[in-house]
Formats: sequence, C-alpha cells, structure tokens
Amino acid sequence: MSSNVNATGHGGSHHPNRLAKAKSPYLLQHAENPVDWYEWGPEAFEKAKREDKPIFLSVGYSACHWCHVLAHESFEDEVTAKLMNERYVNVKVDREERPDVDRLYMTFLQATSGGGGWPMSVWLTPDLHPFFAGTYFPKGQFRQALEKLANFWEEDRERLVESGKGIIEQLKSSSNASICSQVYKRLERLYDSVHGGFGGAPKFPSPSQTTHFLARLAALNIGDEKLKSEALKARDMAVQTMVKIYNGGIRDVVGGGFSRYSVDDHWHVPHFEKMLYDEAQLLSSALELAQLLPIDSVECKTLEAMANDIIIYVSRDLRNSEGAFYSAEDADSLPSSDSTIKKEGAFYVWTSAQLDELLGDNSDVFKFHYGVKSNGNCDPKHDVQGELKGQNVLYTAHTVEDTARKFGIPAEQVQVTLDQCLAHLKRYRDENRPRPHLDDKILTCWNGLMLSGLAKASEVLEGQAANALKLAEDSAAFIKKELYDEKTGELRRSYRQGPGPTGQADDYAFLIQGLLDLYEASGKEEYVTWAIRLQEKQDELFHDTEGGGYFASAPDPHILVRMKDAQDGAEPSAVSVTLYNLNRLAHFAEDRHGEYREKAQSILRSNSQLLEHAPFALATMVSAALTAQRGYRQFIVSGEASNSDTTRFLHAIRHTFVPSRVLIHLDPQRPPRELAKLNGTLRALMDDSANARPNVRLCENFACGLPIYDPKELKLA
Repeated sequence: MSSNVNATGHGGSHHPNRLAKAKSPYLLQHAENPVDWYEWGPEAFEKAKREDKPIFLSVGYSACHWCHVLAHESFEDEVTAKLMNERYVNVKVDREERPDVDRLYMTFLQATSGGGGWPMSVWLTPDLHPFFAGTYFPKGQFRQALEKLANFWEEDRERLVESGKGIIEQLKSSSNASICSQVYKRLERLYDSVHGGFGGAPKFPSPSQTTHFLARLAALNIGDEKLKSEALKARDMAVQTMVKIYNGGIRDVVGGGFSRYSVDDHWHVPHFEKMLYDEAQLLSSALELAQLLPIDSVECKTLEAMANDIIIYVSRDLRNSEGAFYSAEDADSLPSSDSTIKKEGAFYVWTSAQLDELLGDNSDVFKFHYGVKSNGNCDPKHDVQGELKGQNVLYTAHTVEDTARKFGIPAEQVQVTLDQCLAHLKRYRDENRPRPHLDDKILTCWNGLMLSGLAKASEVLEGQAANALKLAEDSAAFIKKELYDEKTGELRRSYRQGPGPTGQADDYAFLIQGLLDLYEASGKEEYVTWAIRLQEKQDELFHDTEGGGYFASAPDPHILVRMKDAQDGAEPSAVSVTLYNLNRLAHFAEDRHGEYREKAQSILRSNSQLLEHAPFALATMVSAALTAQRGYRQFIVSGEASNSDTTRFLHAIRHTFVPSRVLIHLDPQRPPRELAKLNGTLRALMDDSANARPNVRLCENFACGLPIYDPKELKLA
C-alpha cells in the first residue's frame, strides 16, 4: 500500500492548517490535511473544555510508514475530516519531539490492548484522561470508531470515563470468544482423561478437530490471568493425547510413523494403514505443543521424539527420488514372501516366540517394556476377523525407568538394549516380510501439509533442522516442476507417471500455507512470492464473488452444484486454511491487506450459520478467527543470515509457539525486493538495513515499534 504523499510529504491541496507553523517534520506532513489539527498545548485543551468535546490525539513520527497510510486513508479524506472537526478537538504529536506525551499514553494503550506502536490513536476527555486507544485503523473502522466513541461521549459519558476496557469490549465483536468457548467445552466434555483423545473407540488422532485448536487456544490465552487455567487445561489435554498416541500401538514402534486410527479406546490396536496427511498434521501438532512446554520436561522430549519419528519414516518410506512424498501405505500385507493371502497388520505384529528367537537374552526386557504377552496382546473383540490371534502389537507399556527397576539394571543400559532390539527387528522385518502396498501417487495438498510440518521441524528441532529444511525444499521444488504451470499459475492435483487432474481448493490452500511456513523457516522470498501468486489464482478459480467464501471444487461444467465444505475431517477444511492464509498474507503483502481481509471476512460471513449452531465442526476456522481477532504480529528480522546475532534473534522468535506470528527476513545480502513491492513497511526499512546491526522490529496492527537489539527484550507471549 502506498501512502500517496507528494514530495514534501503532504497529501491533498487544502489551505494549510495550524501545523504549517510547526517545526517538526512529522507535523508538517499533516499541515495540509483537511483536519483542523492543533499542536499539544493549552489552546487545544481550552477549546475542548469550552465546547465540551473529547480530544482525539494522534501520535507518530516522520519515518513511520503506517502513520502515512492512516493519514492518506483517513486524515486526507474530506468525510472523515468533517466528522473529526465537528465532534472532536484534534491534536497531533510527534513522539520524537514529545516523548513524555508518547510515554504516558503508550502505557495506557499497552495496558488496555496488550500491544502498542505507532501511529498511536488515543481518545481523551477534555482534562486529558484517556478512555480508549488503538494504533492503525483501516479507513472504515477508523470512521466507525470515531462515530461510536463520539456517541458514547454524548450519551453515556460517566461509564466511558470510568472504563476504557469496557469500550474496547463494545467495539470488539465478542462472537469469536463465545464460539471458541463452545468448541473448547465440547472437547473438554469428550476428553478421555485416562487414555487421552476425545470420545470412545474407534479413536482417530484428528489434529484438525482437536489438538490444532487446543494448541492455539492455549498459546493465545496463556498470558491472560482470567483465561490462564482454561488455556493450561487446553494445552494439557492436547499434550496428554499426543503422548498417549506416541506410546500406543498406533505408532509403528519398529519403523516409525503412525497408523490412521485405533480400533480401541486406548490407542493400542490400530487400523494399520499409514496416511501422509496424518503424519504431516501430527508432526505439526507435536512441535507446536512441545513449544508450549518446559524444554526439559518429559512431555516435551516425548513430543520432539514423536516429530523425529515421523520425519525419519516419511523421508525413508514415503519419499520419491526427487523429494516429493507419496500418499499412503496399506494396512494389509503378506505375512511372508511365500504367502498368498494378505492379512491386516502382518508387516507389523509379532508373536512372543518370534521375539524370543530374534532377541535372545534381551527378549524379556524388550517384551516387558513393549507389553508383549505369550498368547498375544490383542483383545479378540478388536480383531473381528481373527487375523491378530496370538499376535502382539508393540506399544510402550512401561517407562524406561519402570523397566530398569523391574530388571535391576541402569536406565541408560535399558535404553541402549531397546534401541539395539528395535534396529534388529527392523532389519529382520525389511528382509523377511513383504512391505504393505505403497500408494505412490503424489498429492499437492498433502505435500503442502507436510511442507508445514517440516518447515516447523527445521525451526524447532536442533538435530534435524538442516535435514528437515532440505526435505521441505525438495518437496516444494518437485511440485513447482511437475504440478505447477508457471504461465497460468494453475496447480495440478496429483502426479503419478505424469501430472493428473486440475487442482482443487485444498491443493491451493495447503500449499500456500506450506510455502508461507517454508519462507519463515528459510528466509527465501521465492516461497512467499509463489504463495502470493497462488492465492491470486485460488481467488480467481474458487472465490464466490456473489455469496462470499470459497468453493471447494474447481469449475467444471459437469458438476451440477459447486459445494462449499467448511467442516474439518481427517484434514482441515480448505476454506479454514484459506482464512489463515489470507490473514497472514495481509501482513506479508500488507499493501493488499484490505483485499485479503475482505475475502477473509467473506469466509466468516458465508459460514456464519454453521459457526453459530455447530462451531465444533469448524474448529480450524474458529481458531483462525480467534488468531486474527487477537491480532497478527510481524517480526521483521534485519541482519545477515550468517551473523550470530541474527541467529540469536531467530532462535528466540522460534522458541515459543506464537500462532499469530508473521516472520519477515530482511537480509541485506539478499534483500527481499519482490516482497518489498507489496509491503510498505519493508520498503521503508530496506534502505536502513544495509549498515544497521542486527535487530528486530515488532509490528502489530500495522504499527511498528522501535528496533530491538537484544533478544531478551523480545516479548513473545
């Protein structure tokens, strides 16, 4: 977005107002606004008392990009200026000239909204007591705030003066909070406090409907004393569920990866097929939840082990030679190379006698730890066809410490023994058992989900970081080469011996999300600019210009009705992920924020009935709306990627799960010139970045704070 100021910094061609006599460059930039501005001083305050009007105070500085945008959109607008002049006394302050004024009202802004920055907009009584404050307001919202607050001043002044917080709540929609509460309460009611998960058997991990939502609810509310206990409960329900999944038979203990679901209520006997979308979503959830825990806690280490387990499995068994990920492995397989009849789980299960034969002296330790029974550990009622009779599905029945106590040996030795046993069983299995059938088609949408998981892994997991980033970049490169048309901007849905049919909404949505995550992880602007281009194409093909929101399917003359399916299933709904994408893109390509936000709002409007009556079916959409309501936060990191100070900043930012994070890299060695064409804040900072020492600017609501030079000063929660 351009501020459209002329060479002198003035917009419009009005007779100069009082600010023409000012010395401050910032005030002079507003000297030709149609707003009847006053400088900070008695002339303005006496007028406010005499006419019994509230004061509108605007604070900024001359190099502030979003101050210029607010000026262009609102202070240069005749209708807005008329409203301001009739109902307020308007005061303009240069924060660099009057830091005392700035400091006083910034404290109020931060106390009442939880954030701060410039431009700062504050509404005051004639005796200078603040009653409402914000930063940058888009044009329509600014005028609405002016009107509402002026009406409140005339009709209910006492209450207005008493509580700025009350006004904030009236100006904010409360619907998202109540909808969030409904989703949370339903999950709390369904939660299995013994075995983790939500509801009874069969149990699906379903991250899009459960842990994804709970992680965001926890991260966004954990810093609020009123909401903290609920936030911690949300976190702990999600963590407990993921830990139980990891320790259950739903995990392939020998080879890694997770089955689609468990037929019982304690994650023991799985339906053995493995799906890429499950691996991807579990990877993301494990990493997000790990970041919400103390780094040395058992649960954090378990979740990081879970993430590593998934990365090892998908990179070894679900990846083609060019780096793209296959779709799935079947549940059924032949028990041995000379068998002719496939059985479910044949590749994965063991008899007690087999383990004795293969593991020798270590067998007893292994069998105790992994819950092996001499007659098999699968309950017959969960084995309808009798295929698992006498077989054992391995699961973590006891901790390493329990096993160590049982056999009177050190825990370290137990872990070494278990690792050796697992490696031996894997070799045996690979050499003697035919693998389940591999579904080797490559889906754009599921690769997009895996991009997100791997990008997060590259940020969070120290040991796996470089490997995870390369895996993600290889997958993106394959999609760009084989499933993307550079000329038209269109995606194909699948690849197997060549590209398949045209892409659907989830192909665009999940890939855009993955590319934004990959940009934040790598700092390579090619990923964010590709995501922007894909969003343009998704809007063109899927946006409903009449009814709002997005269709799920591509245009096709043979499809009689184009459906809009917002409900989450095994995967998040495409439109809910699109809601996240649009809100993030409004901050990456902020010059287009109005366009992105309008489309985002149209998603909520077009799904309002379902959100009202069955919000738990749209958990991803609800968490996307909550994240947007709390406000996205740009972290603009300036500094060479190789500089250790830059690395420290990035490490600090990535150490905490911040759902509303938008991480922008400003590396003078490879300046993001294409992104800067769509991001005014970035343009304003580009010239200064070459010689500056590494720093971070934190921007909220399109208002940026001063540069931070010490990672310890970063406020992430």
